[in-house]
Amino acid sequence: MRNQSILPQLRRTLSLLFLALLLIPTAFAAGDRGIFWQAEKEGVTIYLLGSVHLATPDYYPLRERIEQAYRDSQALVVEADVLAAEKDMALQEKIMRASFYPGQRTLRDELSAEVYARLREWLQRRQIPEAMFVRQRPAIAMISLSMLELRAQGLDPGLGIDRHFLKQAHRSGKPVLELEGVLAQLSMLNSLDDPNLLLDQTLEQLAEIDSFVTRMTATWKSGDMEGLYELVLGESLREHPEYAALYRVIFFDRNRNMAAKIARLDDRYKHLFVIVGAGHLTGDKSVISELEKRGFALKQL
Repeated sequence: MRNQSILPQLRRTLSLLFLALLLIPTAFAAGDRGIFWQAEKEGVTIYLLGSVHLATPDYYPLRERIEQAYRDSQALVVEADVLAAEKDMALQEKIMRASFYPGQRTLRDELSAEVYARLREWLQRRQIPEAMFVRQRPAIAMISLSMLELRAQGLDPGLGIDRHFLKQAHRSGKPVLELEGVLAQLSMLNSLDDPNLLLDQTLEQLAEIDSFVTRMTATWKSGDMEGLYELVLGESLREHPEYAALYRVIFFDRNRNMAAKIARLDDRYKHLFVIVGAGHLTGDKSVISELEKRGFALKQL
């Protein structure tokens, strides 16, 4: 029963990198600018939308230019097709095996005493049984913590931007292309050299979740790229330089790899609609910057 309760959270949120990609939507959504870019090169047009993975109903409708760009595209490109993953029973079984420790190993064995004590304190404050988490690997524990906090604030992964467009693509038969995939993302998180950094960073952000979400809302709605960088990466790296190794794996390496895959798709499609987490589109090591290095002309819409 415990595994069944965790899996739906995992399916809906792994295309993330989770807290860095969230906001609370408010009214008048159709006028929001959003994190929305266009890349062009030799007759190829690629639209890039910074994803919001958890939302509320009043976030919709999206700005018409965003919806039109999707309609004009030949294919939808996402980090992971979570809708397809939910229907793939063989993939679900692999996800479950990768999500929990085998045998007698537990999360306590993986984390330092200091980080585990912080995790236990967080669980006790929220009256959550420690046993609910001990068999989870650090990546899944991070997802569970984040989902509990964000659901408590009324956010719903079922209303996320990526899921909004995936539903349209699946209904219409528009091709859906994955840049990574759910299992690959999970494997990446499970392979971190120091899982303590992942849980420590998560607990640090959860401690300030109210202000984080409020600031992210304003930043995303105004299309403020510098503000987004500061919120997602800049401030955190200045205050916690030890997170640099973590961010290299979950942001910068992935940005370079995703940009390379997007660029290769221009051999097959002339119009693409790409959705990645908003945090992947900001900074000098972003997907945007990597596409510029490959000769694309970029402009924010």
